[in-house]
Amino acid sequence: MRKIWIFCAVILPILAAGSNPYEDGRRFNYKLPVNKVLFDHWDRNGITPPRHVSDSVFLRRVTLTLAGRLPTASEVRVFLSDRSPDKRAVMIEKILNSPDYADMQAMRFAAMLRIKSEFPINLWPNAVQLWHRVLHEELGRDRSLREMFYEMLTASGSNFRVAHANFFRASADRSPAGLASMVMLTCMGMKMERLPEAHQQGFAQFFSRIRYKSTYEWKEQIVYTDFTPAVVHGILPNGLQVNFSAPGTEPRAVFADWLLAEKNPYFARAWVNRVWSWVFGSGISPDADDLPQLDGKDTRNAPVLPAVEKLLMAEFVKSGYSLRHLYRVILNSAAFQASSIGAGRVQRENFAAYPIRRLEAEVMVDALAAVTGQYDQYMSVIPEPFTFLPQKTKAVTIADGSISSGVLDNFGRPPRDSGKLAERNTASADSQNLYLMNSTALDKRISSYCRRLFRQHRKQNDRLNRIYLDILSRFPTAKERQIFENYQKSLAPKERYRVWNDTVWVLFNSKEFLFHH
Repeated sequence: MRKIWIFCAVILPILAAGSNPYEDGRRFNYKLPVNKVLFDHWDRNGITPPRHVSDSVFLRRVTLTLAGRLPTASEVRVFLSDRSPDKRAVMIEKILNSPDYADMQAMRFAAMLRIKSEFPINLWPNAVQLWHRVLHEELGRDRSLREMFYEMLTASGSNFRVAHANFFRASADRSPAGLASMVMLTCMGMKMERLPEAHQQGFAQFFSRIRYKSTYEWKEQIVYTDFTPAVVHGILPNGLQVNFSAPGTEPRAVFADWLLAEKNPYFARAWVNRVWSWVFGSGISPDADDLPQLDGKDTRNAPVLPAVEKLLMAEFVKSGYSLRHLYRVILNSAAFQASSIGAGRVQRENFAAYPIRRLEAEVMVDALAAVTGQYDQYMSVIPEPFTFLPQKTKAVTIADGSISSGVLDNFGRPPRDSGKLAERNTASADSQNLYLMNSTALDKRISSYCRRLFRQHRKQNDRLNRIYLDILSRFPTAKERQIFENYQKSLAPKERYRVWNDTVWVLFNSKEFLFHH
């Protein structure tokens, strides 16, 4: 209870005091095409344009978004001292080409593709490790998403040897209708149940000939297309009916050729909304799991920024379906580099302010571990087989959705059962607050961090700087320093060592640490 009292009554004002370290007075780059479209939308709709976020907040924001980690103290110092006018674009490129970027994207793909050994997906460990490793390598070298998904949609072979053959195994429902629903969500960001029943049955025909055959190896399966002659009567998601003979024509390839044609907007739109949702917490069409039909009649879930969506789709296709380029355009935009402070509802809804939301469970747990130097232990609870990951494993690098920890589950890590973005829970809960305020394990880690701090920095000012740089990615303001000193002086001389642990506790419990902002 002592920690909670200190948090509420003594040190909390530190976080609200002093000068504003979150904004600066610079102007956005209006020459960027995406910014021209954004400012035109805001001006046309009478929306107050955003203010420019400070360098320290930008660095934290972009590192968390792309790399799934906090910037180090040395990275913050170097970036803040850099006077180059293009340093933000350079930093974006640096992170886009880093191993941490591949780690973060592989985590996002693993949730989207339902990479999980156990129930209800049942990929099994060999397939999980193979598929995750291949995805990590392909995302790291920025393989075209068009090529990647064409291979997923048409792959056959052993799920232990052909990584993308797991695409049609990673579904709790492997009936033709279940596979069709999974494909429509994953590749198009749409719900098949929105289609008329006859249309659903026609679309399911493209996946009605997928078969699975076991081998003598434990849990291995061969994915293949039935070679029995038949005539397929399929209906594509846009309503076009196609008839062809199998096995002379591969039904999955017919759908893949249609979906991934350069002039077909469905795949590009799904990826623009998915990446936008990963960056901002919601898509340009707010629910990126339930995009509307492109027939002009479906007015549900309409895009908030239709011109931006159109521009990003064109950029994505022109780049050869490069995920890295899509991130590059979005992260250089005024929407991403906008302040999150003092915005009204209309500004927030139109992305004229950066949306505040809690860190992803894996990212938050890794941030606590990176600061304190002590990591959680991750294991599977199902004996097929028991799996214990090595010490200092980062949560964002865990390949298997069946391997977790109580803390990760508490903070809303997705179970990887459906592949929906909405599966991730970023809502705050009392159990999370209790862990952050009163966890014995976290207390020990904070004490260890403070002991290391004393060994590395002899001067009090240097220690306080390092705490803020490690946890909040910025220097403390003059007012924050003064309140820290006042609190320190209020303690009895023999108790003043507590000020360091207490300060770290408070910063770990602050919204500035726990939230994207």
